[in-house]
Amino acid sequence: MNYVGLYTLIKKELVRFIRVPLQTIGSPVVTTVLYFAVFGASIGSRIGPIQGLSYTEFIMPGLIMMNVLMVSFTGIGSGIMLAKMLNTLTDILVTPLSNLEIILGFTIASTLRSMLIALVIYLSALFFLPFHVAHSIYLITFVALVAFVFSLFGLIIGVWANNFEQLTIVPTFLITPLTFLGGVFYSTEMLPPMFQTISHFNPILYTINGMRYGFYGISDVHPLSAYGITIGLAVLLLFFT
Repeated sequence: MNYVGLYTLIKKELVRFIRVPLQTIGSPVVTTVLYFAVFGASIGSRIGPIQGLSYTEFIMPGLIMMNVLMVSFTGIGSGIMLAKMLNTLTDILVTPLSNLEIILGFTIASTLRSMLIALVIYLSALFFLPFHVAHSIYLITFVALVAFVFSLFGLIIGVWANNFEQLTIVPTFLITPLTFLGGVFYSTEMLPPMFQTISHFNPILYTINGMRYGFYGISDVHPLSAYGITIGLAVLLLFFT
């Protein structure tokens, strides 16, 4: 394992992320704050408690996870696409790094970026509602695992796509709809039985509920199921890389 080369690639990707903080950090935070203001304060005041939580408390983990998913996917995907367009990807391919080390370099950097975004949004959420984390170790490891999975997904699509239009197909028509149908703004217990069953085929449901379990100790699915399915997705995507 070329640890120096791997570290250099990770550092390069993190520096690329930090160079434009308003775009990479400010934009997700502002968007999430608007969700808190509109759905939490305005609409949430008219909605009763869900699973013993206020509506603002209930949607907070889902909003953080929604940003983790999008940042993980789009960050690495756009990075690969930009490198292909500028012909700088070739410079990485000719370095003394194996394919595995290149994959790890990109995905680890993307995972760290996503975890940073999650932390910043969490700190921003403290201005709206004070809360404690019920299962901190589960939460941190689960967020890292989900970020790693969607970074792999973004890497695969970034390599496959020939332009940015193709790259945006997945977040626009797959990730975003599944996220909104994955229980960010509601509990699946509120759905009719048939739709509850259908919802359990949505993998993003498990990521959102895993996050909610880490914060509050409550979930519509078993927390180990959320962990297991996410690990299964990681193995599947590693196979395709």
